[in-house]
Amino acid sequence: MMKEPRMDADERGWKSRLGWLFMALLLGMATACQKRETLASYDNTQERAAFYERYNAEVLEKLEAQKKELEAELAGALSEVDRTEKQQQLGDTLRHLQRPKYFEILSEAELPQDLKWETADNEPEIGSPEAKKGGTFHSYIPGGAYPPTIRCVGKEANNSFRSNHWDDIELSLVSMHPNTRKLIPALADRWAVAEDGQTVFFHIDPAAKWSDGRKVKSGDWLMTFYVYLSPYLTEAFYRNYYSEEYWGISTYGDDCLAIRLASPKPLAPLFAGLSPFQEEFYKEFGPDFESRYNWRPRPTTGAYQILEKDIQKGRSIAVSRVKDWWARDKKYYRNRFNADRIEYIQVRDEEKTFQLFLRGEIDTYLLGDPKKWYEKTEIPAVFDGYIEKATFYNQFPAVSRGLYLNLSRPLLSNPDIRIGLSHATNWEKVIELDLRGDAERLNILSAGYGEFSNPNIRARPFSIQLAREAFARAGFTQTGGDGILQDSSGRRLSFTINAAKGSPTAEAMLLRIKEEARKAGVEYKLELLDPTASFQKVSSKEHEIAFTGYQLSPPVPDYYQHFHSKEAYEPGTTKPRPMTNNISVFADPEVDKLLEANRSAHSIEEIRDTSWRIEQIMHDRAVWIPAFNRPFYRVGYWRWVRWPDDFNVALGNEPEMNYLYWIDTDRRRETEEAMRTGKTFPERNLVFDQFRETPAAK
Repeated sequence: MMKEPRMDADERGWKSRLGWLFMALLLGMATACQKRETLASYDNTQERAAFYERYNAEVLEKLEAQKKELEAELAGALSEVDRTEKQQQLGDTLRHLQRPKYFEILSEAELPQDLKWETADNEPEIGSPEAKKGGTFHSYIPGGAYPPTIRCVGKEANNSFRSNHWDDIELSLVSMHPNTRKLIPALADRWAVAEDGQTVFFHIDPAAKWSDGRKVKSGDWLMTFYVYLSPYLTEAFYRNYYSEEYWGISTYGDDCLAIRLASPKPLAPLFAGLSPFQEEFYKEFGPDFESRYNWRPRPTTGAYQILEKDIQKGRSIAVSRVKDWWARDKKYYRNRFNADRIEYIQVRDEEKTFQLFLRGEIDTYLLGDPKKWYEKTEIPAVFDGYIEKATFYNQFPAVSRGLYLNLSRPLLSNPDIRIGLSHATNWEKVIELDLRGDAERLNILSAGYGEFSNPNIRARPFSIQLAREAFARAGFTQTGGDGILQDSSGRRLSFTINAAKGSPTAEAMLLRIKEEARKAGVEYKLELLDPTASFQKVSSKEHEIAFTGYQLSPPVPDYYQHFHSKEAYEPGTTKPRPMTNNISVFADPEVDKLLEANRSAHSIEEIRDTSWRIEQIMHDRAVWIPAFNRPFYRVGYWRWVRWPDDFNVALGNEPEMNYLYWIDTDRRRETEEAMRTGKTFPERNLVFDQFRETPAAK
């Protein structure tokens, strides 16, 4: 299943792990104190049935109109290229018309009998067999602000805490092994891909249960699509994505279902393997969904659930391991999700969070800040072995961290100015000094996707000469009294960089960028806003340059949402469209075709080819200025937090993401006693580089 963008996890206090455009919806919005209101009873059963019929009719009507339009166009004069494209579209439409219903409720007897079922029993186990169940893991709420909701969908749901109770917890139909990258069972114990390459059948594991004891049924996925396609959600993203990328769902009794993708895909079960919404729980889904369900704990298929008593608004929130969790003895899950309880406290100040960690009130802390890693952890608790440190090289897709240029602004619409800015921005010096060499220059938007990442592109280096040559091509040849270049009409090369404040390291980097740019005749003005204000400005496309970064999930990159024209401007206007991930406001109808081909690619080769071409276009046009990437994460942890011998898995962007750790309560008592008596342990600063990739030749 493709997920929404997730944010950088190098330092939880600086960046959230989710899509930046949504991150600040969490921060600063004081909805955490709202009280549950007494609401009228509501049952959407009949409404859903009517919706299924109405939506099916709308799909059929749309397909028939498409067929008529395409046939008319093909009857006229077309270029060879356009004719080929229209014929392909007509073929897809005719194929879709053979089975136009989006929602199908069928009997088990109607399940095709010639399916070739697959499963995966031979992949290695995940985690350590030495892991112990029990104990409480103490952590903190990412970003410092209390989550505005515990919903997983709808307004403000995609906040920085959602991963802790949904993305990394809830099970989907199938999953990807985090080391071998092969498909493994989750809620489905077997699956089959039809000959069309886009219809995927799943058999639900008979043992699969919700945390409230109800059996997982195929109808839960009917509810899932109903919710995603509903007008009751604030965001149009879900309605667009699930209507465009899926042809529908069919249930075959309670135990089997098929999900039809809009096009054949490699790894089709992964794209089709959605996480379900329990039919019973969401029966009250309606016009007031976002308020009615805002603080309502939901049943889960995963190992942890939020209990109402553990929601302490403005203070803490916790998740508890599900008693008799149905997957506790399953091969790929039995050594994971070991703590009985995980408590997340709210700490608004990042430095205070760090101090709480040093005092043992927080069990682990990401040490992405070089000053914390090299200086602030040179303390007795580390020397005496109470706190251990580790560097782990992972293989998770890189955060596309950099400066995003708003191409709707007059100066930034000029490619020579964008190229000049690329040469005037000295990320090399930031890496050398501010990051102490513990990073590498990022070259492309979607690094870390293996064969899908274009290895031939290199970010433009800092060069005063090349910057000034590019600016001269744009007409900026005169130097003002302040050293900033200007053109004959007096326009200055002056730009504002928008960024969320809160990280001293990030602010120091931007100050260095500003200082270095003046050497090339560029003025960078820094606009460091609180995260909410920063979000509002960028989401409204009112920024000039935004310093941010996205992180998408494996297995393939997704450029469509960041660069397609429909995500750039309001239809038929030159007004930038707010609340989309195309913060560059990039729009090119010809590139749209490539973006569409990339999203609907039928083969690994097509994904690779279109991804490489898109990256080359974005580089050639200097749409953004890549910053840096760390191919590892660093973490400090108290010695009672234990890890597998190889520490972690390749696919993970922070140590807790795959829940391989466990709490050794005996070791905790030993450590606390040692601290009282002065006993020490060997200092441990470990490096795990089994997944380290050799850097590409420059």
